[in-house]
Amino acid sequence: MKKLIAKSIALAVSGMLLGGCAGQREQSIQELQTENAVSQSASLEQGTSENAVSEKEDSESESMKKEDIENTVLQIEDIENEVTESIVPTIVITEENKKWYTEDGEQLYYASADRVEVSGDGFEALNAVLSEQWGGLRDNYDMVEFLCEKYESLRERYGSFVNFGINEGAVVCRLDDCVASFCGVYDEYGGGSHGYYGYNGATFDVQSGKKLQLEDLLNDAEGFYDKAISYILEKLEENYENMLYSDYEEAVETKTFGGETPACWYLDGTGIVIRYNLYSIATYASGTQKVTLPYDEFAEYIKEDYRKPCSSLVASVGVNEDFSGLIGETGRVMLISSVPSNGHSEVTVVSGDARETVGKVTFVTESYVIKHEDGRSFLVFYGQSDHWATYVYEITGGNVRKCDELDGAEWNGACTGTNRIGLSMNLDVLGTYTGEMVYQLTDDGKLIQTEEIFAVDTSQKLTLRKDLPVTIDGEETTIPAGSEIQITGTDNAGKACFQMDADIGKTGLIQYVRDAQGKILIDGVSETEYFEKVPYSR
Repeated sequence: MKKLIAKSIALAVSGMLLGGCAGQREQSIQELQTENAVSQSASLEQGTSENAVSEKEDSESESMKKEDIENTVLQIEDIENEVTESIVPTIVITEENKKWYTEDGEQLYYASADRVEVSGDGFEALNAVLSEQWGGLRDNYDMVEFLCEKYESLRERYGSFVNFGINEGAVVCRLDDCVASFCGVYDEYGGGSHGYYGYNGATFDVQSGKKLQLEDLLNDAEGFYDKAISYILEKLEENYENMLYSDYEEAVETKTFGGETPACWYLDGTGIVIRYNLYSIATYASGTQKVTLPYDEFAEYIKEDYRKPCSSLVASVGVNEDFSGLIGETGRVMLISSVPSNGHSEVTVVSGDARETVGKVTFVTESYVIKHEDGRSFLVFYGQSDHWATYVYEITGGNVRKCDELDGAEWNGACTGTNRIGLSMNLDVLGTYTGEMVYQLTDDGKLIQTEEIFAVDTSQKLTLRKDLPVTIDGEETTIPAGSEIQITGTDNAGKACFQMDADIGKTGLIQYVRDAQGKILIDGVSETEYFEKVPYSR
C-alpha cells in the first residue's frame, strides 16, 4: 500500500541512523512532497481561450440525399461518443514488499518496489513501458546474499542488526493526453552512518509509450539551455543561499544537462522541474535542490504540444506558483501561502480576480490541479490546520468555489487520474492507523468513496485475551482466547474485516461501536479487554 505522506517536515540525522532504510524512504518522500509547503511570502500575490467555431452555410445542403444526411448524423454521433471516452489514462501504483529473515527470526533485509500500471483497457503501449520501468519487486537482491555471509560480523560491529533495505517508487507529476511524467524515488541503506536517497525523472508519450528526452520537448535546445542555466543559478541563490558548495555554479553549468550524472528532470503543472541529487551541488545535510522552469517563461523554447492548454489533465502544483497555462485560464490560478510571524500559513485559493481564504494551515504537503473533459478545473490539496484534511476547490472561469473538505484524508499516490484519486484515511480501528481508498472526484467536485471497505495494510497481529464474537461465512461464532488475528479492512463505521493468522485465507467480520469518548466497544466490552495489546494509545 502506498503511504507517501509524512506528517513532519524532515528527519534528524540521528533518526536516519536508527531507522536505517525506513528512515531514508521517509526523508526522500517527505522532501519531495513537503516542498509544496510554504516557501515564498505573500508578496508573490502581486500581480480558455475558446476555440472559435465558424458556421458555414452549404448552398447544396438542400439537395443532399436522405441517406447522406443520415450518414452525417451517424458520423457526428460517433465523434461525440469518442469525446466522452477518457483521453487521459488513470495510473495505479501498487507497492510490493518483501522481507528476509535470519534463522533466529531477525529481519535481515527489506525491499519495497512500486508496480506502475494503467488502469483498464487502452494505452497499451504506455502500460508496457511503465511496467518495464517500475515492475515491482526484482527477482534478485545482491545485498541479501552479502548479508547472509556477513550477518554475524555486522551484528557484532553494530551491537544490534541494522535495518538494511531498499525502496524504489514513483510519483505521478503530470498526466494528460500528451505526456505522463513521473518522479522516481529511490532510497537504500547498506551500512555506514546514513543511507542514500535520490530522484530520477521519467516522461513518456501517452499514445506511443516512447520515453522522451528533454530535447524531444524543445524547439530550440541551445537557447533553452542558455536561459535555463541563468534562471537556475538565480533561483538557487535566492532559495538555498549558504547551503551550496562554493563551486556550485561550475557544477550547474557543466552537469545540469550533460555529463555522466545530469540533473533529474520531469514535468509538473507549472513547468519543467530540475532536481539536483545528493552531493551534486551541496552537502548531504543540505538535501536535494529543486528549480522549476515555468512553461510561460520558457514558452519560446518549448514545443506547443507540451505547454498548450490541456483538454483534461492531472498534475502536481506548488504553492505560490501560477498554473493557469495548462488549464487554459486567462488569469492567474494559484494556491497562495503566506508566512506570518506566528509560523502558521494563511492559505488562499486564487483564480483570476476571485479568491477564497482557506484559513490558517501549518503547511500544505501536496496539491494537484485536475481538469475534467467538460472544461471544469479543480484544485485538490492536503494540509494541516487544527486537523488534517483534503480540500477541493473549483477554479473554473475566474471563479473560486469550495466543493469539499474530507477530514483525516491525505493523498497517497496509489491511484491518479482525472476522475479518481487515491487517499489514505485516518482510522484508528483496532490498530489500523490508516486505510486506503480510491475516491471518485465528481463533476461537482465531491470526493465519493468507490468501495465500502478501506483496505488496510498492517503486519500487526492482535492476540485475544478472551473469546471474541465474530461473523465468519455469514454465521455468528466466537474465536477462542489465545488466537491471533490480523485486521485487513474496515468501513470506519462499525465493521472490521480480519484474517485468522493460523488459517490464512479464512476471513471474518467484527462488529463494533464507538462510545462518547471515541473508544471502541465490541459487544459492549472495551477493545482493551479483548486484546492483549492494541497498537495505539487512547
